[in-house]
Order: sequence, then C-alpha cells, then structure tokens
Amino acid sequence: MRTSIQWKIVVIYLSVVFVIMVVSGSFIICNIEDTHYEKIKRELMSSAETIEGRLGVSSGADFEESMDKVESTLSTMVALNQHAIYILAPNGEVLLGSKSEPAVGEIMVSDVLPEVIAKKTPQTLEWPLFAYKEAKYDYIEHDRPILDATTGEILAIICVRADATDIYDNVFNVMKTITLAAMIAMGIAAVFSAIFARMITVPIKQLTKSSKQLAAGSFSRIPIYSEDEIGQLTQSFNYMAAELSKTMTAISSEKSKLEKILENMADGVMAFNRQGVLIHANSVCYEMLGNTNMDHRFDFIFPKLGVEVSFDKLLAEESNGERVKNEEGIMMALEDKFYNLHFAPYMNGRGESEGVVVVMQDVTTQQKLDQMRKEFVANVSHELRTPLTTVKSYTETLIDGAIDDREIAMQFLSVMEKEADRMTTLVQDLLELSRIDNKQMQLDMRPLDLKEIVKETIEAQKIHIEKKGHRIIYEADEEMIYNMIGDSARIRQILHNILSNAIKYSIDPGTIHVKLYKNPNIITLQVKDTGIGIAKPDLERIFERFFRVDKARSRSQGGTGLGLSIVKEMVELHHGKISITSKPGKGTTVTVQFNVS
Repeated sequence: MRTSIQWKIVVIYLSVVFVIMVVSGSFIICNIEDTHYEKIKRELMSSAETIEGRLGVSSGADFEESMDKVESTLSTMVALNQHAIYILAPNGEVLLGSKSEPAVGEIMVSDVLPEVIAKKTPQTLEWPLFAYKEAKYDYIEHDRPILDATTGEILAIICVRADATDIYDNVFNVMKTITLAAMIAMGIAAVFSAIFARMITVPIKQLTKSSKQLAAGSFSRIPIYSEDEIGQLTQSFNYMAAELSKTMTAISSEKSKLEKILENMADGVMAFNRQGVLIHANSVCYEMLGNTNMDHRFDFIFPKLGVEVSFDKLLAEESNGERVKNEEGIMMALEDKFYNLHFAPYMNGRGESEGVVVVMQDVTTQQKLDQMRKEFVANVSHELRTPLTTVKSYTETLIDGAIDDREIAMQFLSVMEKEADRMTTLVQDLLELSRIDNKQMQLDMRPLDLKEIVKETIEAQKIHIEKKGHRIIYEADEEMIYNMIGDSARIRQILHNILSNAIKYSIDPGTIHVKLYKNPNIITLQVKDTGIGIAKPDLERIFERFFRVDKARSRSQGGTGLGLSIVKEMVELHHGKISITSKPGKGTTVTVQFNVS
C-alpha cells in the first residue's frame, strides 16, 4: 500500500515529539523520585544516628540495664517524626516498635537486614525507579547496628521505616502531568506537522502533476512560493519545462518539415530497422511499387522486384567500415518504368548500424531521353548517309566515264540535285530545332488575321491538292475577324506543314476539311483528312524527332520526320496548343489553338 509523503512527515514529527516526551518525562520522573528518596534516606539515617546517640549504649550490659531508657528514647523519637522505629535483636527479632506490625517477638522481614547483620554496617534499602503502587516495596528502610565497643558484636539494630506513599503520589501526579502535556504536545505537533508537511508536499505534488502533464506534452509553469530547496527545484523544473518545450517545438518543426519533404519528394524513400522490417515509406514509394507489391521485410520486397542485395551484408559492411560507395546505384526495371535504387545504412548515437534507407529514383524519363538521343543520332546518321551514299555512287559512276553520255549524265546530276536538296532541307530543319532548343529564335510578334493566312496557305497548296486529286473543304465565318498576336512567317510555316502532311498521307482521291472557328478567348483551327490514320502507340510518339509512322513511305515522299516536332515547338512559342486524334484507315484530325489578341 502506497503511503503519502505527507503522512510520513506527520508520523516522523509525532514520533520525534513522542520520543522526546517519553525521554524527558522519564528523566523528570526519575529525578523527582530520586530526590524524594534521597531526602527520606537522609531523614532515616539522621533519625537512626540520633537514637543511637541518645541511647549511649556501648556494651551488652549497658543495653540490658537501659531498656527503660530505650523505650523512653523510642517514644521521644516517634513523637518527633512520623517514621516507624524498631529496636531489633541481633537476629532480627523485634524488641520494641512504634507500630504493632510486626509485633514484639516476631522476626523482622526485611531485604536489607541480612546484609546489616552480615556486614555490621548501616544499610539502606535501595529504591527501584519508576515505582508504582503494586511495587515490591511500599516503604523505605534504614537499619543501623549498635555494636559492642569491646567485642564489636551487634548489641541491637535500629530499624527506621518511612512510608513511600508520598513518593508514589508525587510520581503519579508528575506522570499524569507529563502524559497530559505529551498528548497536548502531540496534538499541537500533529497540527503543525500537517501544516509543515503540506508546505513541503504541495510543491512536490505540483511537480508530480506537472511532470505527468509534461510527459503528456503540456509545458505549464509551476508557481514558486519559496526560495528554499523546493523553490529552487520548482525553478529548475520550470526552466527544464521551458527548454524542453523549445526542444520539442524544434523537433516537431523538424519532424513536420522532414515529413513534408519526404512526402513531396519526387523520389521514393523506404526505411528499415535493424531487423529488416519496413518502418517508413512515403507515398511516392507506394505509387512506384504499388500497394500489392509492398511487403514488410527487406528480404521479401526486393527479391520480388528482381534486385539481388543482402540486408545483412549491407549492415556488416557499414559496421566494419568496408562499404563501397555506389554512386550509380542499382537499376531496376518495373513494367515500363525504370528506377535507380540507392542503399544507405544509417547509424545510432553509439555508431552502430541501426537500419537501412533505400532511395528510389524514377529515371524513366532520363532513360527515354537517352534512348531518344541514341535514336536521334542514329536517324540523323541514317538520313545523311543515304543521300551521301547516292551522291557518292553517282559521282563515281560519272568519273568512271558516264559523264561522256550526256543523257545519262544529266539524269545522274538530277538525282544528285534532289539528294542535295533533301540534305539541305534536313540540315535546315535541324538548325531550326537547334535555334528553338537554345532559345535563339527571334519572333516578329505582330497583330494578324489568322483567317487570311489560312486562305493564303490553302491557295499555295492548291496545286498539290489538285495534283493528288483531293477535295478541300474550307469552313469559316467570313464576317468574323480572327485576330491574334504572332509571327506571320512562323504561322504560315505551321499551317503549310500541317496541310502538307494532310495532302501527302490522304489516300488518293481524298477529302481535306479545314475548319476555323472562334470562342471568346480561343481561335481553333482543325485540319481533318481521310488518310491512312495513325495507330494509338504511334500517336503517343508523333511529335518525337525523326519519328515516322510509315518510314519507307515517308522517306519516299521526302519527309525528314522533323516537321511535326518543329510545328509543336512553333505553336508553343506562340503560347498555343496542338493535339492530334486519329484512327487507322479513317484519317487524322490536327487541332491547333491560339489565344485571341
């Protein structure tokens, strides 16, 4: 059972007061009792000496002859004091006595008498301290032998007894007084000890309550009522609470900041404890791996993903300082995504390995860019190599003698000119893209009417449309002005490229539908053809450089695969949008949107 410190203090106070009262009371009682005893003892000894002096007996004959004198002296002494006086024979028999008990002729019963007879010296009964009414002795006795002056034998014994009632009464009165005083003192001590204990325990209780609140996250301040040790402890506690509050606020801020950083990172982060159990994973990590692929142990997660790495080996190498830094990480392919994994053990305060942190970087875009760069280089090399090979072959043929045949020479030179034109177009397109990528293209932005440019573009392409046998449908509100801010030359380049593609890839004869309409803030141009169409996988890559849906046919028609890439870049430079929808065998629709000026 738990005992309050307040009651412990009260009990200690009362115990101290009780012990002090008992010790001091016992000392007072013993002192009073001893004082009374010594007083009566002196009186008894004086009385015995006086009796012996008045008797004046020095031999046995004198004692027998002076028995009358003994009785007279005894009567006189009895009248002078209230003590009982007896004259005893050497064997303790009562010869004379002032009391009827014991009677004359009886042997005196006394604890001190045998010692007097044996030692022949005066003896006084020793008084036991802390006497009470049921004590062994209810009197004080002094025995004095009368010795023969010649032989030294005992002639008689003077026995003087004093009643001990006064001693008892005084002792009991003092004991009652001390007991009452002790009870009053303990009552007062109980009150004051409770007050003092409260003065000590109230701050301690407040400290206890505040420490519990502190553990629960409340940092309330405790009032200081004194400057003693309790007050200093309270002050120290308040300082500790204030500092802890600052620390917890800083930790909470850092924790919140870290959580926000982890949640908003583009990379996935997982943390495992020393047992290899997953203790944290941000939302990006779940998105990368999917909830169905997530387990709770290191050795279960990564083998499923096809990554061979040992958790125990990572910790062992880190503990031994043998870890080799892997800056590139481990590449992992998951479905159509690519991830770069970095494993980093983390340490505790004692420098021991505590677990492993895994960072997952989505490098899919980088991988695709690398692949596109490789394809771009390969495509450029291929596009240049083909005409160069043709030019070189025809040149060698001419050098070998074909130049002498004018008809053949002119035919070869015509082919070489077309291939040179093709290379020139390719280089120009590449330079155009390079200027766009390096933000070196200068646009002459002016107000213009898109409707007029569309009409001019259709008119410029009319000869190609008729040559292919296509039918063109133009739809626009002639009364409406389609004003926008743009570079007239670049807008014409965009429209020529789109319309040219519609003409090239429409099945002869086909229909090309050009529609121009306007919303309050947007001008929309749609070019719809009845061409071969584009499959959905190819549609996603249609704006990639050098990408062709039908490579053989595109190359035969003089396409470089850069036209739509340039169109997309040009539209975006005008803060517009371009999109393409298509179904194989049913045609393609190109939609371009510009802001109204």
